[in-house]
Amino acid sequence: MRELSSLVGLQVIATEEGKRLGTVADALVDLAEGTLVAVTLAKTPELQVILAEDIAVIGPDALMIASSDALRSREEAGEALERGHRVLDEPPAVITTRGTRLGQLGAVQIDEGSGRVVRFEVSSGTLKDVTEGTLALPVVEGTVHGEDTVILPHEVVARRLEQAGGLRGALRNFAQRLRTGYGQAAERSEEILHEGGERLKAQAQEARRRANELAQEARDKADDLADEAKEAVQRATAEAEEAEVAEVAEVAEVAEEAEEAKKAKKAEKARNARKAREAKKAEEAKEARKARKAREAKEAKETKETEEVEEADEERPDEDDEQQEQEQ
Repeated sequence: MRELSSLVGLQVIATEEGKRLGTVADALVDLAEGTLVAVTLAKTPELQVILAEDIAVIGPDALMIASSDALRSREEAGEALERGHRVLDEPPAVITTRGTRLGQLGAVQIDEGSGRVVRFEVSSGTLKDVTEGTLALPVVEGTVHGEDTVILPHEVVARRLEQAGGLRGALRNFAQRLRTGYGQAAERSEEILHEGGERLKAQAQEARRRANELAQEARDKADDLADEAKEAVQRATAEAEEAEVAEVAEVAEVAEEAEEAKKAKKAEKARNARKAREAKKAEEAKEARKARKAREAKEAKETKETEEVEEADEERPDEDDEQQEQEQ
């Protein structure tokens, strides 16, 4: 991880040609996407741009590209120049979505391997930076990086400030100890000035060394606190995401249960309709059987009556014959 400003002045070398193409003049980033977009070359007649995807290696002393074919003109790099922003010479203001001004963009840390922005700092001024420390933030979703202003989601910054409250207190105490150490070192240096000779030089050097150590300790402490704050933000974000996933799962489960109940109700309605149809058919069959039996009974009765009439007709001639015989 290195500061974006450390890219300025690096030699640009084309590996296939073994040729020095110039030095880096500026670096363009997009904090909304969290990426290094491009770098520009210094002291060229026309603007020459190297896109981030064409950078092979960002080393301690040189920036390596495959060949000079990676150099782009202003027209060729138009999209990248529109997307990337200069933040080194003219740091943009940093403000939240609710209109709270946080300060100006400070140091931007990038991963030299991937070109991703790891974090960036927001400066509230030299005095506040010394007494309270800078606000260090990772790249967060919802960031807007404009021409002269960076807009951050208010809720994310509020959580970050709340989580960093204890860290800022620790940093202020450490800064106070640092100022005390500097004061003591300065007072001691004044005393040493009166003693003269080699002893004076040795003690002055020791005082400067101690001051440098204290300054380095302050920087290290600030980095540690920033890393802790970043982890806290990441944990909070992960917990929020887990809660959101759980809520979505619960809603989906309720919806699934409602759908199952709807299907069950529909199936029950279908079963009832089927039973009603079957009952109707059974009733119709019963009525049909009943009607058939009635017809059969009627037909049997009619047949019997017909047979009785026929029998009566057959017996009537015999009676007539008997009557005629009696009359004779």
